[in-house]
Amino acid sequence: MTMWNDLKEIFARSGRYALLCPILFLIPVALEMIQHAVEISGGMYVDADGMRAAGDDPLRLAMGHLKVVALFLVGYWAARFLVFGDDPAAARRIDPRAVRLFLPVMAWGLFWLLAIQDGPLIAGALGISSATSSIVLLSVMVASLFFEPLLSAWKTSAAAANPAIGFIGSIRLTRPIYFRALGLSLIAMLPLMVAHYALAYFAVGQSSALVWGLMAVDSLLVGYMGVTMIATSYVIARRVADRAGIDLAAAGPGRPSAKAAMA
Repeated sequence: MTMWNDLKEIFARSGRYALLCPILFLIPVALEMIQHAVEISGGMYVDADGMRAAGDDPLRLAMGHLKVVALFLVGYWAARFLVFGDDPAAARRIDPRAVRLFLPVMAWGLFWLLAIQDGPLIAGALGISSATSSIVLLSVMVASLFFEPLLSAWKTSAAAANPAIGFIGSIRLTRPIYFRALGLSLIAMLPLMVAHYALAYFAVGQSSALVWGLMAVDSLLVGYMGVTMIATSYVIARRVADRAGIDLAAAGPGRPSAKAAMA
């Protein structure tokens, strides 16, 4: 399968998730919109000075944390939806096996959330200069960008209640296709990221009605972008699993556990 076909699948099935799981899809969208409401009330989009001043608003940062946690949950919901054949019931189902396997995935995400979003505040409290903390933060963000594709199979299989891959196994199995996985991740996500930041910068100085409209569009974009990220991980994970002879859906409803299937 070509990368173009992978991209078409990623974007199409992300849209299908939004249509078939509207409540799950709208949870991070709603939190993003609440964050934008806090930003608008704080004058963030009045001018460049307002954007800088509102950037460190504690309420805005708190809502940002809640939104990111919701996007972590999308990693569970959307991965199950995709692994089990675009099944909304699978996305909604709370599978104790999957929850147990997915908790370390959540912990991993929370670690990076604290490192990236709260890193500058922690550095300031420790007396580290802003220049040094900025260099460290940029290095951490770049390292995360290049490392995360290696964990796609772990995250996807965990959400599917399949223990067959794991953290180290995901890295080992993905190495042969690493550059394809990295390229797919960048091509799928960068245009959406550019659009996300472009909407914010374009909103500065616009009328109130236009700002609210742009932020509503951005909230939907963020929700879609979160699903697209998971769909990209799923496509990578499926390729990795196929190469290794592993059925990602082996622990699905009505099927034997992954361990039993491997026995």
